[in-house]
Amino acid sequence: MVRLGLLALVGALALVAYMVYLDVQLRERLDSRQYQLPARVYARPLVLREGMVMRPDELEAEFSALNYRARQTLTEPGQWTRAGMDYRVWRRDFVHADGREPAEVVSFRLRNDELSNLRGENGEALREFRLDAAPIGTLLGGGDDRNPVRFADIPPLLANTLIAVEDQDFLHHFGVSPRGIARAMVANLRAGGVVQGGSTITQQLVKNIFFDHKPSLWRKFNEALMAVLMELHYDKPYILQEYINEVWLGQQGSRAIYGFGLASEFYFQKPLDTLEPHEIALLVGLAKGASYYNPWRNPERALERRNVVLDVMQEQQLISAEQHDRYRAMPLGVASVAGAAQNPYPAFTERLLQELRPYYSYEELRTAGLRIYTSLAPSVQKLVEDAVSSRAEQLEKDRGIQADSLQAATVVVDNETGNVLAMVGDRRPSYPGFNRALEARRQVGSLIKPAVFLTALERPHQYNLATLIEDAPIRVEAPDGQVWMPSNFGNESHGPTPLYLALAKSYNQATARLGLELGIENVRQTIRRLGVQADLPRVPSLFLGAVELTPFEVAGMYQTFANGGEDVELRTLLAVSDADGGQVQAFRRKADRNVDAVPAFLLRYGLEEVMREGTGKSAMRSLPGSVAFAGKTGTTNDYRDSWFAGFSPDVTAVVWLGRDDNDRTSLTGATGALTIWTDIMRKLPHRHGRVAAPRGVEYKTVNDRGEYMDPRYCEGGRNMPFSYETRLEPAPECAGRDRFRWFRDFFGDDRDQSEEAAPVEEMTPGWGVDPREQQRQEERERQLQEQLRRDDEAQQPREFEQAPLFEEEPQQFEEEPLQLPRGEERPLPQQEDDTGVPVEEAEPWSEEDQWP
Repeated sequence: MVRLGLLALVGALALVAYMVYLDVQLRERLDSRQYQLPARVYARPLVLREGMVMRPDELEAEFSALNYRARQTLTEPGQWTRAGMDYRVWRRDFVHADGREPAEVVSFRLRNDELSNLRGENGEALREFRLDAAPIGTLLGGGDDRNPVRFADIPPLLANTLIAVEDQDFLHHFGVSPRGIARAMVANLRAGGVVQGGSTITQQLVKNIFFDHKPSLWRKFNEALMAVLMELHYDKPYILQEYINEVWLGQQGSRAIYGFGLASEFYFQKPLDTLEPHEIALLVGLAKGASYYNPWRNPERALERRNVVLDVMQEQQLISAEQHDRYRAMPLGVASVAGAAQNPYPAFTERLLQELRPYYSYEELRTAGLRIYTSLAPSVQKLVEDAVSSRAEQLEKDRGIQADSLQAATVVVDNETGNVLAMVGDRRPSYPGFNRALEARRQVGSLIKPAVFLTALERPHQYNLATLIEDAPIRVEAPDGQVWMPSNFGNESHGPTPLYLALAKSYNQATARLGLELGIENVRQTIRRLGVQADLPRVPSLFLGAVELTPFEVAGMYQTFANGGEDVELRTLLAVSDADGGQVQAFRRKADRNVDAVPAFLLRYGLEEVMREGTGKSAMRSLPGSVAFAGKTGTTNDYRDSWFAGFSPDVTAVVWLGRDDNDRTSLTGATGALTIWTDIMRKLPHRHGRVAAPRGVEYKTVNDRGEYMDPRYCEGGRNMPFSYETRLEPAPECAGRDRFRWFRDFFGDDRDQSEEAAPVEEMTPGWGVDPREQQRQEERERQLQEQLRRDDEAQQPREFEQAPLFEEEPQQFEEEPLQLPRGEERPLPQQEDDTGVPVEEAEPWSEEDQWP
């Protein structure tokens, strides 16, 4: 008897010691536990403004990206209603980079695609109203992923349903429920198999955190002991909160979906606190076996399980009988598999990672739960994706091109800010493979020609838009005897042609002659000032596009044209905050003026003529004539590449079409890429009216010889812009009658002979050269010359290169790495916005790069 007592005492002491050991393990793990969360990425929030241009379908595409639901009446955040052209929207609570904005109702009217009558919830007039930002995925996914929620943010219906289905004694037991075990045994005996488990929510939490899922008595024993210990140290709300964040609810490749917070976004693309009862029922049902009840693979099974949970909800009086019947009749309502993708915009995300890399480590982006605010516009992205996919397929059918052989890439940017609004790197936009927008270097053909004409227009004493350029056969012989003889489409020459028309019609011979007059080095310098970092061959075929660029690089070049000569660095990254929305790092706009506003405006006129009477004319049948569209087609040898780059006053879009094997497509820039560009631009909002000319530009009327036609003495001619420095010769037929002219001609005239030239209009007061701007230009010129010198050292000096001279010369069939130093910018001091959130200028990451 004594021996048995001693054995019992030793056993009890051993059990106590073991429980102390388990207790230490449990508390260390829970008290120090931090979730490893991948960075979450958000699109730019739509800001509604009084008077803004907005089409209903564009607005509703934004609602779709936010997963806002259309309803007859508003009952909760994340809903919108429409009565005619009057809208009411209930915004969700959201933490922006500059602070939290609460849920709020707004109303407005869309009439003739213009937003008006913007009113707050109490009827007060608003100038603008910002919606929440749509989540667009996570970065560097794989492994465990979750979106933790606090107990205060858990919907009561979810908590009560979990307790009703998983552990009805949860509020009363001490970690282990004898009554629950007995109830499960009875249910299993009646069913003749295992239909109900006896584990409490606390035991399930212990299992999820500390053990694998292999069944064993030893695991069950430890599970029970640790559940009791957990109940001793932590209260019920904490345990329920951790269970809700820890339970496994799905799988997406290598990415495991943990917790109801992420599962809500994964299955329904909406926040947890906006779920409806039947949606909560499905998620609670998945806790029993997310793979077995997968709603995409096994929808019937998932529907049956959801309805079982709805039955329990009615039994426990969590929903009424009427609600029960209504929700049982509803479909599952889960999002599409593609919509639940971890990275639905792979082309955009790749560029985003490139911009993040200098500032954040790989581990930070993978585990720190950062909130990343980007420039992506969901409605624009969807528009671009639809245009690329549908038009590529249509072109293959209409032109007898092999199915699925065409590939495409598109970049759309905001002119003023440089924000990338949309990017597609594959005709299957969600395919995360080769990103042609960033990585496909293809010859650009006539897209490079504007750089040649800009070089000329920067010399106003020699060239203007009306200057006649000889479009005639031209022969250039290299020192080794090779001959370069570019030709026009159809081998037709057009003789003396005004400069603007040579650009609009994309005449190769006129462009080549102009480029040779200007000099290869001068044209190369212009291309560099436009931000192009690619290698630029020193051959005359450079003038016609013998240079390989990516669509993203072309977008940067044309954005400079669109922005009046101001080169704004294209960006996808706007701000980054920690997981709670605090400690914000802002990434400000970076810009430099490498092209003067006057020649940039004159070039814009030439590119507008491309759309009015040149190779882009076909697009204007579908575009509003009141918008100043401008652009350029590009086609390369054997129709291998079809390009179009163009812009409105607001946005620039670049489209490339071609084949990955570089084979013939039979498409020109006008018959291929331009059709996609048109589909995109005709559905985007644009400012109407003529673009205002900068100081230093004056409009004059000239004849077809480029001579000034004085309106006092004759009519007709063409009115176009000129630099105030340009002196036009007067047209003889418009000289006017002067009865004393013979006298002055015979005896001479002491007056300034320039009186016969076109008058120069009075300049705006203050026009002139800013000494500081002149110094900056001189410094940029010095730095550019130094960069070109290093270019020379890196390349073998040569006047002509054989390969591009003949094999790669882009004969146009339709018509048609360096970083410039920026001016010194003062860093922004750390500051706080109106909400008290610390905001600071982002600084590059200084530690050793550990990216894979």
